[in-house]
Amino acid sequence: MRAPAVLMLLAVAACAAQDAQHAMGSAPCSWSVPIQRPDHSLDVDATIRLLRANRFTCYVQPIEEAPPMSYDDFNRLLPAAQKAGIAVWPVLIPKHEGASLPYRYDFVRWMEELARLSLKYPVLRGVNIDDTDVGGNDKVFTHEYLAQIYQAKQKINPRLLFIPTIYDLDPPEAERLAGVVDGVWLWWVNLEQNNGLRASLVDSRIVARGRFPVYGGVYAHATSWHKQGGPKPALLEKALELACTYSNGAIIWQLPLSEEPNPWLDVARKFVAAGNCGVTAP
Repeated sequence: MRAPAVLMLLAVAACAAQDAQHAMGSAPCSWSVPIQRPDHSLDVDATIRLLRANRFTCYVQPIEEAPPMSYDDFNRLLPAAQKAGIAVWPVLIPKHEGASLPYRYDFVRWMEELARLSLKYPVLRGVNIDDTDVGGNDKVFTHEYLAQIYQAKQKINPRLLFIPTIYDLDPPEAERLAGVVDGVWLWWVNLEQNNGLRASLVDSRIVARGRFPVYGGVYAHATSWHKQGGPKPALLEKALELACTYSNGAIIWQLPLSEEPNPWLDVARKFVAAGNCGVTAP
């Protein structure tokens, strides 16, 4: 093989590796509180307008059973996001949380359908399945079943990424995931403090051993286990700093986009403006 051809192949491989490592983009990805129209459907125009106004280039949209997170809402969002250049990540819901309609728990079928859709709308950057290691889901999402899901999209569009949610990453978990995912969203569930977050991210990337990227998920809103409200803005800021420094990128859960004043959005804006989230992770 001639030297120019070798250099070309190396360049392509380097671009592919960088593409996988920074799949969430160089700024935090917004998993926002849905903005609804009076009929409770997703207000696509307002969503895109607020994402652009706040300079977000990545948006997470769950697919559930009803508006504003129905499959119809998702299909209306995609062409608007494509026009705006905003990457979109659908979240599929496992059985213990409800369902994603119409294909419910046939995640192979879901991946096939979304892979075909991503050929039309390349901003459909990747697919997440929520909570794959809790609620008994580790028994459902075995290495073998994850391989089926992964291969379903590989056959149609290998550029579409499969990055499920997990809450802990140890050697057995890494073995379950290795070779059948393009990364993981690893969520930090302590809204009261960040002690241990840096170690969790660093240790998880060591356990992953370069087999897949690890993206840090942080919360900006009340949760089922923390009903008294979201984290203090200073805690969110530190959590994002750690996620952006020690993981391959960050996702912010339930970030309100349409409320003002909004100290959580003010924090997120700092990291969006910096544009270096996950790029220099050691």
